[in-house]
Amino acid sequence: MKKIVKDQVVIVKHILGETAVPLLEDLGNGKYRFRVDAWCEGEACKGGFFHLRQAIEAKPGKKVTNTVNRWPRLRAALHNAGVRPVNIPGGDYPLHYADQMAIADYSMSGAHYFIVKRADIGKYLDAFPLDEHGIKHREKIEEQKKAAEAEAYRQEHDPQCIAKRIGDALWYARCRCVLGNSEFNRISLIAKDGSEFSVIYPAIDTDLISGLDCYNVAKVVCSAPEETGLKYLDARRAGGIDPQQHYRIKKTYSAGWNRYTAYLMPLPGLATEVRQTCRWLRMFDTADNDGVNPSLIAEAERVILETFDLYDRLNKKRLVYEAATREVYVEYLHNNPQDWRDRSKFSETPEWSKEEPA
Repeated sequence: MKKIVKDQVVIVKHILGETAVPLLEDLGNGKYRFRVDAWCEGEACKGGFFHLRQAIEAKPGKKVTNTVNRWPRLRAALHNAGVRPVNIPGGDYPLHYADQMAIADYSMSGAHYFIVKRADIGKYLDAFPLDEHGIKHREKIEEQKKAAEAEAYRQEHDPQCIAKRIGDALWYARCRCVLGNSEFNRISLIAKDGSEFSVIYPAIDTDLISGLDCYNVAKVVCSAPEETGLKYLDARRAGGIDPQQHYRIKKTYSAGWNRYTAYLMPLPGLATEVRQTCRWLRMFDTADNDGVNPSLIAEAERVILETFDLYDRLNKKRLVYEAATREVYVEYLHNNPQDWRDRSKFSETPEWSKEEPA
């Protein structure tokens, strides 16, 4: 595409496209003067063009494109309205402004296109009657639109949809933020009246019997063999656990690993309810919300994800979902409660803030 300035004289030796004619003043002997600044396409030669296939006025602030649309119904509507297509010699796509649309016309040989203003498209379509196929297509589009509106309303108001949206927000934030060595995940729902309901999940990241079939793994004696069905634990993982807490160990068969695993269950006092599954997202995206009323989740003012390590110590970062903004942010612990294993021994309330401690 080449720009020619106003009053410039050029020679056109052979083909002169019909879109270029209105922009030119014929001086005779194949010479032409441009009446306006213009964008041109063609084969250049000394002094002008061998073929000047097309041209369009270069208007300030008007973007020029050559995108072509294939819209059968609009093409038929334009034929019905008697709109005349333009021919572009050489098969080029037509130059037009961004507020126009070029529609390919295949009803005659050669490269012919309708150039219409986008603002006028509805006028042409409304004047063109629908056939039976068009009526069915319009009905189908209307049905799809109603279904989409109904689904959008459901996503916005159904408690289970809201719960899933909250769970997704926490999950993606959890993937981006390292909260610490997380053996337990606690979800707390803070209602508008300040009441709190919480559920805690084991992470099952630490298998306490993973290496017992190896001869070179040190073992410790399990202090609760009758409750757990275990005599020994893997010292690499369980060696630092208070033996008085061995009763909390749960042994289960893992079909994926084709062997038994054992992990520590959360302390019941750390949350309103304790779950045995490790997947805390069950609370947000399962059919029964893991036994939690979805309205309780959907109506919560804040939803908080806190984590504890293997020794029941609260990690110093947590995620908070704010219902008012639908955003998840990080809060930092600014004090150190003394004993998380015995809630009766709390000497102070945990203090959280968005500001990271120095």
